[in-house]
Amino acid sequence: MPEKIYRTGIYARLSREDNEHGESNSISSQKAICMEYISRHPDLELVEIYDEDDGYSGTNMERPGFQRMLQDMRSGKIDCAISKDLSRFSRNYIEAGNYLEKIFPSLGIRYIAVNDCYDSLAPGSASDAITLPFKNLVNDIYCRDISVKIRTNLEVKRRKGEYVGSFAPYGYRKSAEDKNRLVVDDDAAEIVTMIFGMFKDGFPILRIAQRLNQSGVPTPMEHKRQQGVRFQTAFRRRDVPQWGYNTIARILKNEVYLGNLTQGKRGTPNHKVHDIRLKDEADWIHAEATHEALISSNDFMVVSELLKRDMRAADDSGQHYLFSGFLYCGDCKQGMVRKTVTRSGKKYIYYVCGKHRKEKNCSPHSFSENRLREVVFHAIHDQIETVMHLDQVLAFIERLPLENRKSFNYEAQIVKVEEEIERYRKLKLRLYEDLADGVITKSEYTEFRNAYTARIEEKSETVERLKKEQAQAATTGMTNRAWVQAFAQFKNISELDRRVLVALVDRIFIYESKAIEIQFKYRDEYELALRYVQEFEERPAAAG
Repeated sequence: MPEKIYRTGIYARLSREDNEHGESNSISSQKAICMEYISRHPDLELVEIYDEDDGYSGTNMERPGFQRMLQDMRSGKIDCAISKDLSRFSRNYIEAGNYLEKIFPSLGIRYIAVNDCYDSLAPGSASDAITLPFKNLVNDIYCRDISVKIRTNLEVKRRKGEYVGSFAPYGYRKSAEDKNRLVVDDDAAEIVTMIFGMFKDGFPILRIAQRLNQSGVPTPMEHKRQQGVRFQTAFRRRDVPQWGYNTIARILKNEVYLGNLTQGKRGTPNHKVHDIRLKDEADWIHAEATHEALISSNDFMVVSELLKRDMRAADDSGQHYLFSGFLYCGDCKQGMVRKTVTRSGKKYIYYVCGKHRKEKNCSPHSFSENRLREVVFHAIHDQIETVMHLDQVLAFIERLPLENRKSFNYEAQIVKVEEEIERYRKLKLRLYEDLADGVITKSEYTEFRNAYTARIEEKSETVERLKKEQAQAATTGMTNRAWVQAFAQFKNISELDRRVLVALVDRIFIYESKAIEIQFKYRDEYELALRYVQEFEERPAAAG
């Protein structure tokens, strides 16, 4: 060995995969092995230790400690690097060969892997040019094998509804007993429900963010930090994080608050490519009822619909205008625009077609806000009374003895129609025999066959409709009528407000003729219940 003294740097690395699979590769253990080796070789002088790559994969060469070591090599601070073994240096077969055979020699760097008995300057190192690639290849294969096992394990957990994210979503925390199960974080959950409630009540997203900032409510990132979670994100822009539009919007769109998990949205192509990419939605893994919900499905649906609408304008109180996001032109279906004019010191508010205002391709459809408020209030009031009356009739039918309700037995109706289908199929089969026996002509055969086929298709559609009505009966005419409660909660309203519109109204159309069409929510449930009642009222007369 030459008498030159080499300025030496110790490199240590530990990935999460190595740690989880029980290798004796702790950072301190690696440093101890390297320092003991240096102590036995007087030609090595320890200058620096690069030990910050704790949790970094060996397939990724963009590690902070490794890059710092490269910089010191190029600046001349060190001219020798030592690690416990080749796997600590790299598990990427191609990159390891590139550094050991090209980059290090070009920089005049001596490299030592203690446990692999490799020293690039030692006699016989040239013979290692044959064995070294095989060792690197084994390390690469090991890393690939571990990667496949981890990916498979994570996918199994996702499909079982277990949470595998590094950090719990805002509003939840990981269970102390089971790190793959989410439990409610009471303080943050209260903020989540408040955000959904304020948005439903008409507060714009930016106004909600402003209220939270004024109240000193910690952001999701700051909340994690206060809980002692080591959390890093690219979204941080200030020393004291602030609530903003995107933060609120992400919460309002996140299905995790329904008690469901959608995981596997992003990932890397393989163990060597570390760029995280968005996967196709078909590859996402969805599991329902995996943890306690913070928001009801109805409230989440309402919020989702409101997010799709244009509701940028707000009044002096900071809330959306009463009809914001609900008004549409009945002819061109574009959104209506709110306008204010002042005449003789008096303010007038009215709505006009947005398409007319921009392109003049539609008529104005001008309509006074005061008149609109009056019309919509009375329409909603009448609809509530109608639903309440319908509910009373449904309750009366349910109290009848079972035999008086047999005419509404879906099973019996389905069986009867299916028997008719079978009869037409048999008739259709016998047609060929009648044709062969000369009972009917070929043209008659074609005519009858087409007629029977049409009847079979018609009856099959009837069966599908009955089965659909049977499935929906649980929420309409038979037992639980949750949709009725949505109307019942407003049966004593004395004025129109935004809460009523959000809960009961889908859209309002204004036509050039000044006609107003209000599309209420729960239309399918209402029509099914109405048809159910109409059949009850008509069948006794038909039986008589």
